[in-house]
Amino acid sequence: MFKPANGLVISYNYLWAREYDRQEESGRKARPACVQIIVADGENGTVVALFPITSPPPRAERTALAIPDTDAHRIGLKMPSWIIVDEWNLDDLAKSPHIADARPIGLLSQAFMKRVRAAAADRIRARRYRSVPRK
Repeated sequence: MFKPANGLVISYNYLWAREYDRQEESGRKARPACVQIIVADGENGTVVALFPITSPPPRAERTALAIPDTDAHRIGLKMPSWIIVDEWNLDDLAKSPHIADARPIGLLSQAFMKRVRAAAADRIRARRYRSVPRK
């Protein structure tokens, strides 16, 4: 198992908010997801926000950032790739059955992750985001 860190990219069975709204409980496929915000770190586990990464261009109504080619190339993502910042899954990775592979894919640069944090914070302030709790 890996220690969660901001910017860590893992293979994760991400559950989109629209799937959660239909009472689905597991993601339909494994996809790269980025650990961004460590929400709670305590004796009972570490809950993190996982942001989905996609290679198809996001829909116009989504808030997404293009992953810099240097980061995408370094960790082996398809190019171009985007990170969606208006929705995320909340999960305790130490206990999660949704991790598709225990080996991390890589780590995005801290400079890019600063942009991701700022964009997600903007969505939170505007109350235009979805947070999906995982069991």
